[in-house]
Amino acid sequence: MESFGKQLRTLREKRHLTVNQLATYSGVSAAGISRIENGKRGVPKPATIKKLADALKIPYEELMQTAGYIETVQETGVSYDTGCTLLEKAETYELHDLSLLERENWRHLSKEDLVLLDKYFAFLSAEAKKRTNEDS
Repeated sequence: MESFGKQLRTLREKRHLTVNQLATYSGVSAAGISRIENGKRGVPKPATIKKLADALKIPYEELMQTAGYIETVQETGVSYDTGCTLLEKAETYELHDLSLLERENWRHLSKEDLVLLDKYFAFLSAEAKKRTNEDS
């Protein structure tokens, strides 16, 4: 599998952008982009990936998947996005080390497991909404 940096370079070149142009459009330094593309820096944080995706005019989720942060599980035509929204929320709260966000923890989940998780998250969300309304 090709590294994230090589894939980023391919995407940039397909759009006929120089490193400096991508830096200008994204707000990510040219040196940072160069280090990513040359494998001298690992996969960037989701916030940086968002800037790069916007500048490259590609879906954020696509670049997050390329980076290995999310994996789309497809079974029987149903697609489950395993973590993109959670990653964004965790970034907001600066919670980078939650085991829930570890890609490896999602690999062995079946469709049934994902449906149960979805129901549990819906329950948690409803409970959080109730607490928020009670605090108001």
